[in-house]
Amino acid sequence: MHSVVRWVTIVTAAGLSAACARPADPTPVASAQPPSAAESVGGRPELPAGWRWESFGGVQVGVPADWGWDNQAIRLDAWCIKPGNNPPAVSRPGAGVPAIGCGVEQGPPGEFLIKNTGWTVGFERTDEGDGTDDAGDRTTVRRDGVEVIIQAPKEWRDRIAATIHQVTVDSAGCPTGHRISTGPDLRPSPPVDVAALRDVTSISVCKYPLPDGFSTRSPSPRLLSSLRLDGPAAAEEIRQIAAAPVGHSLDTPADCLPEVAHGDQIILLLVRSATGTSEVTMRYAGCVQNGFDDGTTVRELTKTAVVPLIAGPNRVYGGFSGQPEKNEMLLPDE
Repeated sequence: MHSVVRWVTIVTAAGLSAACARPADPTPVASAQPPSAAESVGGRPELPAGWRWESFGGVQVGVPADWGWDNQAIRLDAWCIKPGNNPPAVSRPGAGVPAIGCGVEQGPPGEFLIKNTGWTVGFERTDEGDGTDDAGDRTTVRRDGVEVIIQAPKEWRDRIAATIHQVTVDSAGCPTGHRISTGPDLRPSPPVDVAALRDVTSISVCKYPLPDGFSTRSPSPRLLSSLRLDGPAAAEEIRQIAAAPVGHSLDTPADCLPEVAHGDQIILLLVRSATGTSEVTMRYAGCVQNGFDDGTTVRELTKTAVVPLIAGPNRVYGGFSGQPEKNEMLLPDE
């Protein structure tokens, strides 16, 4: 099958290399919150045994727990980069779409066929109203401005589609929207000294988009992905953040225009401890304010503290701001 140019989007070489080089995670790494803790809009379907929840925007969908994660730009849009034999995965929009199109056979486009993409559940934003469409090996379900792409044999598409529902708080304990995503330089409020937190029981790790200073239309400030750390894993994560040096030496303000200096996403930690629920942010996607921020102090990003927060559904595709030294320091080892 021959490749042809179908669209062009600017992407850095570092971003494309990172997206192609990192395979899907083989297994989940974070525990799920009990279903009673999630807040649904209307009824909530039962999660089949051995499945987990995945959320994007205000929509949640169930998938088998042994599915991995992948970059949607490569998995579906530019499937010919690594066609066929892909393990089942949940794919989310990544750091950029390569400037390449894949050849189209007679019938459905190649990205609509399991033989090219493997079994996949993907997410996108949409301006279309609620509805369901079928084409090739794909069922697309639209709910509340979110498009859920299900690519699997028909009986599995039906089972997965039956779990789709709207939420205001997802199974990891992350709200669909949060004020931290509405302004690029907002800090946690009220402030808290992360080093003083005791008896930490859980952390909801919530990834949100940040506004783009160039856009005339603001992006939907809704949840991109989430995971949850419980018990000893949560307590250890807070210890690692508290142990990080004060500062933000990874900042490179000269490398970014002011309008986009904070990057396009942020991770918010909702930390539950003896003092209640506290907020800590992790900025990593831009050229300024990089670090862990509890509202009082900014601490350095360290690999030990960062890696548990960008696992599984929260994977960072394309690297950290395209900076090789930051990527080497912070991304998980292959």
